[in-house]
Amino acid sequence: MNNKEALQKAYEILSPYSNKQRWELNNNLVHLRFITKHISKESSILDVGCGIGILDIALILLGYHVAGVDKYLFESNNSFSISDIDGLKRIWESQGLSILPKDILQDDVLEMYGAVISIATIEHQKDPKRFLERILGVIRPGGFIYIATPNISHLLNRIRFLFGMSPMSGHLQNFFNRGELYEGHWREYTLGELRQIFVWVSILVVSSRNVQSMRPGFRALSPRSWYVSLFRVLSYVILGTRDTNIIIGKKD
Repeated sequence: MNNKEALQKAYEILSPYSNKQRWELNNNLVHLRFITKHISKESSILDVGCGIGILDIALILLGYHVAGVDKYLFESNNSFSISDIDGLKRIWESQGLSILPKDILQDDVLEMYGAVISIATIEHQKDPKRFLERILGVIRPGGFIYIATPNISHLLNRIRFLFGMSPMSGHLQNFFNRGELYEGHWREYTLGELRQIFVWVSILVVSSRNVQSMRPGFRALSPRSWYVSLFRVLSYVILGTRDTNIIIGKKD
């Protein structure tokens, strides 16, 4: 079974819970390719902020041992639109996956892992240094850390800045009204910033890449989908303007 087959099977296993997240399939496939390239199957993996476990089940199908933690998934009115958490748990159990309602910043994780992956979570952190230090605390010496996050300098954001618009404008009212309780993107990063952050917390950078995880699609008829797709195409040829930054590091 290859990466794409494993991921498609994971969506099938988790259906109907995964149906609303099929738009992320190519995004997840990008991560799966990087993870399987750099992390061996002998390394147990903890997925921090794992959601419903799509990527985790794909990794299990590929022969990895994976566990997950996600504090938001188990909350009522969660952003995943999951009300039947018991049904999800039965699927996880059938696949040998354990996902716990833990906050990596607050709760103890008793087991040590050969690798930690965390996708689209560091941008939600008010204290990214503490977030990374807590992750390092559950990685064995010589283990790996995989971080993926939106690229603040992707091409569409650059155009928005050029015309005086903020990338956060769509979330500004939520941020303004909720203040410290806001749970959206506190800070997105450039690839260079991620490399510098890893140096500051003494993580050896193994690989760092700016990738385009969302594909252009011109089939939709709306003007917005066309101009977004146009910028996605252009990002392939303009250095550093793709939508996602990925960094892989190694703990001393």
